[in-house]
Amino acid sequence: MSKNNAKNKPPEEKKKKQNLRNEHVLRTMNFLHSAAHQAPTISTATNMNSSLVRLKEKHTARLTPDLKRGMCSKCKVVLVPGNTARVRIRNSGGVQFRVVTCVVCGLSKRYLVGVECLKIESSPLFGKT
Repeated sequence: MSKNNAKNKPPEEKKKKQNLRNEHVLRTMNFLHSAAHQAPTISTATNMNSSLVRLKEKHTARLTPDLKRGMCSKCKVVLVPGNTARVRIRNSGGVQFRVVTCVVCGLSKRYLVGVECLKIESSPLFGKT
């Protein structure tokens, strides 16, 4: 009898449980990110970032662009300009890019400078202009 009651819960109760679970995951991810930036050693910060990525994958949560750009996707080191990252501004075809290179593993990433990203909702493909 209890199984039938669990299956027939109103959608509002299911959403409340899901929102509480998501809120807890986001708080934990935020704590791990903050702790990684204040960690005394690079290895401790790398372990915290690895835990953050595992938590993200387990709960299928998305990282904000700031969190993604703040850690190396290859070795999971916190990218601090001048310490663990080298940041350069490069021009390519009249467009400026910020090139961030991880000093530990050598991975380079390019990000546009001065151009706002288009939001999906404002795209004409979705009927909104």
